[in-house]
Amino acid sequence: MNKKVTQIYFLCGQNRCRSQMAEAFAKHYGGERVVVESAGLEPSNMLHPFTIEVMREVGIDLSQNVCKKIDMKFFISANAIVKLCEQVVERCPIVPFNIMNVEWNITDPLAIDGGTIQDVRRARDEIQEKVIDLLKGMNIPFA
Repeated sequence: MNKKVTQIYFLCGQNRCRSQMAEAFAKHYGGERVVVESAGLEPSNMLHPFTIEVMREVGIDLSQNVCKKIDMKFFISANAIVKLCEQVVERCPIVPFNIMNVEWNITDPLAIDGGTIQDVRRARDEIQEKVIDLLKGMNIPFA
């Protein structure tokens, strides 16, 4: 049986929080049915500690993840590009017409005064819901 693998690319400003969480949830729920990456327009030096902590709370370890810049080869080969914030919508390369273009306006939980862990938890929960809806909408069965 030939299983179709779907490539999804999650993009945000710095790849230190939102897109990392989206990537992790998509891998968690999509399993082998998806190839998932995330990146930032201007990647941070490291994931924010709150990102690692709130994902650990739901059983996902991001402690070894690194922040990445957009890889145009993966960008143009993806089945879906998910832009997690307005900054990416405005500055992202143009998505080719044959690629699903998804825009989520999720506020950076770390932007205002560095944010609190509760802000990051709220973003995590919102992202988790959106990833589940995305996978369902793309007819990707859960792992």
